[in-house]
Amino acid sequence: MNNSVNRVEAELNQWRSKEERFSKLFSFSLSNNRALLKEKLDYYDRIAAKYKGTQDLDERFALRMLRQERNRIEKQLYPNLLIRLLRRLLVAPVKEQIVIRQDNRKTEENSQALRHQVQRAGFPDLSAKIDEQIRQGQQQFSIPVSYYLNDKERIDHQLSFIKDQSGQYHFEGYKTALYNETKPDEKRQQYFSMHNGYNVNTTEAYNLLSGRCIQREGTWLQLDFNDKDPHGNFRIKQFHSSYDYNLEKVLQQLPLKELLNKGEADKLQEALKNGNRVSVSFIKDGNEQRFYIEANPQFKSVNIYDEHSRKITLNTALGNKTMEAVKVSHKINEQQQNQVKKNGMRLS
Repeated sequence: MNNSVNRVEAELNQWRSKEERFSKLFSFSLSNNRALLKEKLDYYDRIAAKYKGTQDLDERFALRMLRQERNRIEKQLYPNLLIRLLRRLLVAPVKEQIVIRQDNRKTEENSQALRHQVQRAGFPDLSAKIDEQIRQGQQQFSIPVSYYLNDKERIDHQLSFIKDQSGQYHFEGYKTALYNETKPDEKRQQYFSMHNGYNVNTTEAYNLLSGRCIQREGTWLQLDFNDKDPHGNFRIKQFHSSYDYNLEKVLQQLPLKELLNKGEADKLQEALKNGNRVSVSFIKDGNEQRFYIEANPQFKSVNIYDEHSRKITLNTALGNKTMEAVKVSHKINEQQQNQVKKNGMRLS
């Protein structure tokens, strides 16, 4: 085993940090405090049991040094030789097995929680990498993930994990960089924290870096590519409910075929709230024509694109027959709903 970090040393440093904090809190000396020595001996016993089978030479050497320190503390706490022998023969083996079982259970629970969290964020198939990093016991680690979204765009993620004072790892967040081969000089990257309440997944991260908006608990979010914070992240523009952007009403102003079915209309709204650019059908002169739309909260509208991804106006899309097309769409919608009511059915 060839770890970049000595796990025994790392855990001993954690105890040292704890002891230094305590020394600042209390005026009396801690070097001979019996309660602290007992806690310290238990902590050292857990380290010895946890890494007993390590094959790393540095860790094995650290364990030998640790054994000497444990013996010193044990002698200080239990001067009677018979008590020390009984502790080593009867108490220590039982405690060792308990520590091993508890540690294995905590490690598995921690690993499982991390796997679920990264999967929800949009990162599948990272279980083996997470488990391997946890076994190494480093204070913090990162996992890179890179893939092509299409023939022109590549996205790179760097997931960050950190271990707290209790030894549990946490998924802190991930940095995402979006590269477009047609725009080699335009590199966009952003760090998405798991602790800011947004919990942006990979699809939403891509949409945000593409300039689109997502909705979180009634608030629309969009990256401001003209403004960065001191950490190099784009600042986030927020459009709260008081901004009065009503996506449903905006869509009703368009001659969308998808509005003729409630289920399709709901799916369309959900996709737009996730920041997607969605393919839709406009009804023009009684015919259907394919376009793409995305939410635009700042201007209380939607952006419209043709089949070549060129941004166009609604008038252009409908050949300057906007209001007429919308009226036709609404009329068809009313006729369909009336027909359904006559047949005693409900629209899904």
